[in-house]
Amino acid sequence: MTDCTNCGDRIEGNTARCPNCGASQETPLVTDGGERAPDEKYCTECGELIKEDAEICPECGVRQQSSGETGSDQVVAGVLAIVVGFVGAHKFYQGNIKYGVLYLCFFWTGIPALLGLVEGILMLVADEAEYEEKYADGSIFGEF
Repeated sequence: MTDCTNCGDRIEGNTARCPNCGASQETPLVTDGGERAPDEKYCTECGELIKEDAEICPECGVRQQSSGETGSDQVVAGVLAIVVGFVGAHKFYQGNIKYGVLYLCFFWTGIPALLGLVEGILMLVADEAEYEEKYADGSIFGEF
């Protein structure tokens, strides 16, 4: 086992790309070469070894995104899906531009409106962990 050069997650030693963040493992880390403790991670910008709960890297000053953090709020995404889901506003909000454009292209058919209504209800009734796991990435019904 080794650590990802980008996100610091434990991965198999012969993996070319991290399954968590997709970073190439051919780029070396910029660290002191020490082993990562269980409460540490690597900075996503400079690769420096930092505390896992650090919000900002003390070395380069870049804000760190915690694992599972998507930047989209569950309630906002759900309400956007119900109210303006027919134009894909919730997909754009969640950062999935591809599906946002798809909804926008087909809004006149009414299908995105129906999908938005169902997705909005599913997002609002899901607990926080389920939302982060299934819906926060902007996939359709959390599976596609």
